[in-house]
Order: sequence, then structure tokens, then C-alpha cells
Amino acid sequence: MRSVLFAVLGVSLAAACQAQTAEDSDVTEAEVASATAPDWRQVAPENLILIETAHGDVVIELNPDFAPNHAAQFRDLVRADVYNGIRFYRVIDAFVAQGGLQDDEVIGQHPTLTNENDRALSDAAFVPLGNPDLFAPIVGHIDGFAVGRSEVLDKEWLLHCPGALAMARDTDPDSGSTEFYIVLDAQRYLDRNLTVFGRVIDGMQYVQKLKRGDRAIESGVIQAPEVGDEIQSMTVAADMAEAIRPTYQVQAMPSQAFEDAKTAKRVRDEDFFYRKPPEILDICGFEVPVRQSPTED
Repeated sequence: MRSVLFAVLGVSLAAACQAQTAEDSDVTEAEVASATAPDWRQVAPENLILIETAHGDVVIELNPDFAPNHAAQFRDLVRADVYNGIRFYRVIDAFVAQGGLQDDEVIGQHPTLTNENDRALSDAAFVPLGNPDLFAPIVGHIDGFAVGRSEVLDKEWLLHCPGALAMARDTDPDSGSTEFYIVLDAQRYLDRNLTVFGRVIDGMQYVQKLKRGDRAIESGVIQAPEVGDEIQSMTVAADMAEAIRPTYQVQAMPSQAFEDAKTAKRVRDEDFFYRKPPEILDICGFEVPVRQSPTED
């Protein structure tokens, strides 16, 4: 399995904070906390799903904090081997890759879920992106997941950015159960209409290799005799022997390293840019740094 490694250049704010006395410091408590926080967060193996395909392995982190019932049901389906051998049967370029049981009669054997499209504003460590967004009053990140927020609505929600894992459904908002999709390109108009319950943290290049259907024919469902790419297996990392279990870390937030990662993408001072781009960051265009956990020698 190939790891996703991101080089992050950082300047420690902690040293500057220590050089100032409490009386004359202009550094806020939040900035101090950000500067001294750990740089990486370990992904819980219960929330780590491995999808084996012919192209390569795809790694997903579930988000039971935002969508506990969806994450739990998906995890249970994985453990029951429901997805082993099934296919990505509806794949539309620049839209989504959908997989699942496909047959309505088989799908009906599984319970439907009440939507978890958003939740009340929480006290989770929300880190604002730092510039305006077209679809939400404010956007940022919680634990590496792209999040929209509205104080007027008193709601927060996960975003349909590339790599987002969400539950497909019929017209009824509470009709999702087994059919899932991975977002191939940003689909922000779907935010708060379908439940996002995870995201790809490694192997997105293999998702992009999946065989496409024609959107104009049966809404992108791949037509016989052609078939979509097979999910050879799905596994919950916690169920694997520790010796072979892959482990992943996500850039911790708030942290100075995370702020530096955003600044590196927002501020383009390289000589290549003879015309300086605006210092604006797109929430779906910024990939939160992820890496496989370093091994101990």
C-alpha cells in the first residue's frame, strides 16, 4: 500500500510566545495552544476501512462523530463481508463513484437510516479556513474533515469535497442503507442533502481509475455486458492482526504545522508565479496532510 506523504514546512510560534512575558504578549491563548499542539493525530483502527481493488488499495476514515449511525451500519456491513465481490456500478466522471448491492430486493433486506446530514453546532475544535466560501457562511476543518457552519441555522455539516464518502438514497431523505458513493470532484450543492460519513485518506488515485459509465444512459449506471470495477474486499483495520495492520495519521488541528500547511497553499511566493495569485484557499482544493504512521526501528 502506498502512503500519502506531505512535506510541511513550519515555523514554531511557541518559541516566540516563550520570549514574551504575559504582560506584554500580543499572542492569544488560542495561538499558544495551536503552536504547542501535537502535529499528528492517529486514526482509530475502528474507523479505518481498507478497500482492495485491482488498481490499488483505498483507505477511508469513518466519521462517527458527525454520522454515528451511518458509520456504524457501514462498519457492520463491511464486517459481514456484504461488499466483498460487489462492484462500483455507477461511476460518473467528475461526479461520484457509487458502489453497493444495486439490486432493490437485496438492498431492502437492510435497515434504512435516518439522515445525519448535519448536526447542532458543537464545541469541537473547529479551525476556520480563513477566507469566504460560496456555499456556507463559514468553512474550516474538524479533525481533518472539511466542515461548513452556520450560526443562524445553529448547524454544522461535512462537505462534499473530493474523496468524501456518503450514503446514496432515494427521494426520501431517510432512505439510505447500503449504497455508498465517493465524491470524485467537488459537489457542494449536495451538502446537507445527503449524509457524508467518512473520507478517503489514501488511494484516491485508484478511485479515479474506476471504469466510468455514461451519465446520459441510466444516470451513469454501467450497462451490460460491461461491468464496473470489483471491490475485491473491504476490511476494518481493527480486525487485522496488529503486525500487518496499516496505521495512519492526520495533521492535528489546531496546530502550527496545520496553519503552516494552509499558508503554503494560500501564499504563493515561488519565483514561478510572475503574476501573484490571490491569497485565497478553496476548502475542497486543500488536502489535509495525511501520512502512514512512522515505524519504530
